[in-house]
Amino acid sequence: MPFQLDLRPEALLKKVVLAFTTRESETSDNPEFLELKTRRYRATVSETYDAALAVMNRWFGWQVKTRQKNLGGMALLKCEITSIALGGNKLELSVWFIQEDLPDGTPQTTVNCKCISNAPTKGDLGETRRAIAFFLSALDDEVIQIPVSQNTPSEPKSETLQTQDTPKADTLPATPPSAPERKPLILQSSKGGKIQIKQIPRSDKTTNTAKQ
Repeated sequence: MPFQLDLRPEALLKKVVLAFTTRESETSDNPEFLELKTRRYRATVSETYDAALAVMNRWFGWQVKTRQKNLGGMALLKCEITSIALGGNKLELSVWFIQEDLPDGTPQTTVNCKCISNAPTKGDLGETRRAIAFFLSALDDEVIQIPVSQNTPSEPKSETLQTQDTPKADTLPATPPSAPERKPLILQSSKGGKIQIKQIPRSDKTTNTAKQ
């Protein structure tokens, strides 16, 4: 995911003002800027913690100071960041992880951050906000997500969609059974001739024809 910043005109104006008046930034569910939105991942707290730690150890100038992983469904990371824009002064980034399972049992981890500038200036030049945004953007790519296929139950096969209330209809044969062959009857007439009676089945009725 590319690095994203809130570039709305009203947001840019407020960022300029805060860059010279504040020395800290933090995430929330309703932040002033979109990049400071609280993250919620469909992963365990352990998986999210390990991914965040890998991100911090990857970058030059980021040094992990505090690691607390097993806090009963919670975890904490603290990192010290060297800011070039602030003349080499340090930023302190704190990251909290809280796991809350969803109603279907899927683990969900909430991630919140707070960054404070230790520079002897009134403002942080936007460094604390950018540090949080940079970290969360990378975490969005690194965190282990649970596949959707494991969360949705599989649908029954079409062959098994037969209920007890709707019995199967009897299937008719492709062609009707042929009528049994009937032998002709031979009768002796009074004049010595023979009369042959042939029975022809038709629609459950018998038509007799006499041939002398």
